[in-house]
Amino acid sequence: MESGYLISLIILGVSLVLLIGIGIYAVKKMKPTLENLQKTQKYAQDQVEHFTNEANVMQKKVNLIMKRADNTKEVAQTNLERMNELSDQASSLSHSLTYLKENGPDYSKNIAQNTYEELKTDGPRLAKTFKRAFNKTIDKQKQRHQNNTSHTL
Repeated sequence: MESGYLISLIILGVSLVLLIGIGIYAVKKMKPTLENLQKTQKYAQDQVEHFTNEANVMQKKVNLIMKRADNTKEVAQTNLERMNELSDQASSLSHSLTYLKENGPDYSKNIAQNTYEELKTDGPRLAKTFKRAFNKTIDKQKQRHQNNTSHTL
């Protein structure tokens, strides 16, 4: 064999051994980096899951708040309608009171006059009926008293 061929084989062998050695050295140096990369990926995945769960919880709270806001809005609308009804009734009452204030003296005068006329016409009849009922009650009480005293003797 020629010396050039032999030297190239030796160079090739040394290169191959050197290449394998550098590869093993690079793998040893890269192994912690690859492990850290896997840990970082796992940590990042855990963080993504954590924040996804947090986002879901926040979304549920937001939905609950929105439902409460809708309910509050409905209650406010109902209360507003009731306030409008109350305002209408208060306005009607105010008009009625104004009408009564304007016409009250006439009504009072007419009521007094009607009462006076009824007393004038029905008063003597009522007094007579009352007097008769009073006298009959007294007679019954006297009779009971006489019956009770005669039984005790």
